[in-house]
Amino acid sequence: MAESRMVHARRNIKSGVILKVITPLTSFVTRTALIYSLGNVYLGLNGLFTSMLQVLSLAELGFGSAMVFSMYKPIAQGDETTVNALLALYRRIYRIVGAVILGVGAALIPFLPRLIHGDVPAGLNLTVLYLIRLADTSVSYFLFSYRNCLLDASQRRSVV
Repeated sequence: MAESRMVHARRNIKSGVILKVITPLTSFVTRTALIYSLGNVYLGLNGLFTSMLQVLSLAELGFGSAMVFSMYKPIAQGDETTVNALLALYRRIYRIVGAVILGVGAALIPFLPRLIHGDVPAGLNLTVLYLIRLADTSVSYFLFSYRNCLLDASQRRSVV
């Protein structure tokens, strides 16, 4: 078991290094394409919405780290019953977190025009753009977050 964990750890290190190189490059390419195709206004709105939703994501309160820690022992012991029970609990908790983010995020919609300074292009629906970003953020909590904890705890993050 220890050898396979070492193999997974090495694989995680390699994929982590590759990710650290690729992420800034793709971010640069994406931002450059966004500026050239849509303009600085859209890039600014994207940054604003991202910042707002990152603050809302604080609703998780580090729960993911605690989940990963609590799963180490059952995974190391091969206790699938406990792992499955923990995953069911985490799924419920993450769905609550996703609902809180969705609810608070929706409550912020009336304040969007006050958060934006300057001109917004004609025909641009801020609410629709914000709802797309909000849905993207909250859906990840409903569908994927608890599963990512299993990958982290089993040292299989390279799968992602």
